[in-house]
Amino acid sequence: MRVLTCLYHDHNLWIVALAAVMCLVGSLTSVKLFQRTLTETGTARLQWCFLAAITAGAAIWATHFIAMLGYRPGVPVTLDGPLTVLSALIAVVGTAAGLLVASSRNRFVAVFTGGGIIGLSIAAMHYLGMFAYRADGIVSWSPEYVVASLSLAIILSALAIDRVKKIGMSQNIGLAAGFFAAAIIVLHFTGMAAFTVVPLPGIQVGVDSDAFSALASTIAIVAFIIIGAGISTHLVERRTQLKSETQLQYLARHDVLTEVANRRAFSEALQIECRKLDRQGRPFALLLIDLDRFKPINDTLGHPVGDIVLQKVASRLRRAVRRGDMVARIGGDEFAVIGYGLASEEEAQALAGQIVEILGRPYIVDGQVAELGASVGASLAPGHAHDDETLTQYADIALYTAKRSNERGYRLFEPSMLEVIQRRRFLEADIRRACMREDFKIAYQPVIDSATGAYTGAEALLRWTCPGRGEVDPSEFIPIAEDMGLISRIGAGVLKQACHDASSWPEHLDLAVNLSPVQLLDPRLPQIVTQALEESGFPAARLELEITETALLGNGDIVMRNLTKLRAFGVRISLDDFGTGYSSLSYLHRFPITRIKIDKSFVQLLPHDTGSASIVRAIAQLGESLQMKITAEGIETEEQMAFVTEHGCDEVQGFLIARPGSASAIGARFRNEKSRAAA
Repeated sequence: MRVLTCLYHDHNLWIVALAAVMCLVGSLTSVKLFQRTLTETGTARLQWCFLAAITAGAAIWATHFIAMLGYRPGVPVTLDGPLTVLSALIAVVGTAAGLLVASSRNRFVAVFTGGGIIGLSIAAMHYLGMFAYRADGIVSWSPEYVVASLSLAIILSALAIDRVKKIGMSQNIGLAAGFFAAAIIVLHFTGMAAFTVVPLPGIQVGVDSDAFSALASTIAIVAFIIIGAGISTHLVERRTQLKSETQLQYLARHDVLTEVANRRAFSEALQIECRKLDRQGRPFALLLIDLDRFKPINDTLGHPVGDIVLQKVASRLRRAVRRGDMVARIGGDEFAVIGYGLASEEEAQALAGQIVEILGRPYIVDGQVAELGASVGASLAPGHAHDDETLTQYADIALYTAKRSNERGYRLFEPSMLEVIQRRRFLEADIRRACMREDFKIAYQPVIDSATGAYTGAEALLRWTCPGRGEVDPSEFIPIAEDMGLISRIGAGVLKQACHDASSWPEHLDLAVNLSPVQLLDPRLPQIVTQALEESGFPAARLELEITETALLGNGDIVMRNLTKLRAFGVRISLDDFGTGYSSLSYLHRFPITRIKIDKSFVQLLPHDTGSASIVRAIAQLGESLQMKITAEGIETEEQMAFVTEHGCDEVQGFLIARPGSASAIGARFRNEKSRAAA
């Protein structure tokens, strides 16, 4: 009751209100700075502790002196300057010490000791300030109110620290700031209730209220400036931190090179859309995009150019999709799109077709032209599946189908594709088993001289009859074996067996063996060939290794080293399926090639297709100019035979001459031919 009486009767309420505003604003700012101090570590903690102590000390000291200037003792009053300054220092130093102790991991020490030190510093500042308050009268103190003020200050400060420790960096600082403001205000007015002044006889002059009001306003302004500086520092630092966090979040969810979403962000978005489907969410299409012929761009033009191409691809993708669709880079040359609201197959196919068309246009980088394509696989939600894993699997299956098809483009998932994938999985197991058991066989197709009709040799062709599945086409199982990493082992076995079989042929007949692009990259290839020749006794000059144009793309140095070593052994090199790939003349110039084989896709259209006829004539003339032998594959009619013979093809092979046969059958054919020639 005495506290309220003192507040109401002995104080200027306007100045008290100013002190209360100062205390509230200062407490809110101080608690925010307390939070930063207690959550930081190392040097940063000391820096924030200094700023918090200055701000809190200013708020404590200003609240005390503004309220004290509003006190009306009824006697003349003066202020002791040094003690007043010292009281401010006590508030700052005591708060700093309390905050450092409050940063302890021990909760008891942090709350009770740290909070207690802050409470005591508030009390020390108050009572030292009261000693600086020199009233010309008889001053007396009520011990019970002094003890009560000390106790309340310590308890409320401890509660404030406890609350700050609990909330961490939460924005809910109202209760903590309330405890801290209560510690300051309750201590001050309880302490003032303990203070009593009795005027001396004959002295009737009171305090100069106007002067004290002006002084209180001045102190408030200065204190607000200090507190404003503290909160401004916090806000600037917080804004910088938020900006950094925003940048980090952006980097965590976006691809640095292309600035589209990354795999993590894409996966999260896909999962969210799938969960919405259970609550009548909108349909959407998932499109997986894989760039074709990107690796040769990196290998030939360099990785910096490849990076620019990827940036252009991402830019084109953003233009190709609709507004609101999500574009992401999920791998090196792999992208993905979520087409929101696409419910029909026609809409998904239209978007996929647009992506393929736009990405297939040439790219110009620093005056160089880079050409690549794109394959797209798409699945629909909820049409094909409701969960992200199944949708991704189906889109991946569709993408695989698109890449394996003769004409690259886009494919929408169909249930029948699952049968293809299932067959591939079974074939993978069967191929692995066949490789262990050496179940692969070799068939030989004869090659003849186009002018004389005499046999010049045969080409070894890999064949495989799978138990339970029958004859499997080489175009199906060889790519699978390449993907599985088994083709080098299979190829080495074919080379060894073919050399052994051909060693019994007449000495003028040659052997042609196909090499996989994977084998060409194997540094052990020259050793494998040499070993097969030595074990079979077959002359290197009669062996011809057939390679394709795709085998020469990228890693040209490795391929060149292997081919150069093989030519040094006397082995000849032929370029198979010429005209179906890049048909680059630089290959014929750079690599040690001795023969060109015209692909059967051109031969089969002879002689009526003018385009194919022109290509065959051009290749034959090219071979003559470069002094290379020319072989035409796939001869099935007399007209085709006559055309290629007339236009300079040296050798031919195909069903018209003979179908592929076993080693014993081809051996018998060659022996019979030799007998007829001898007769």
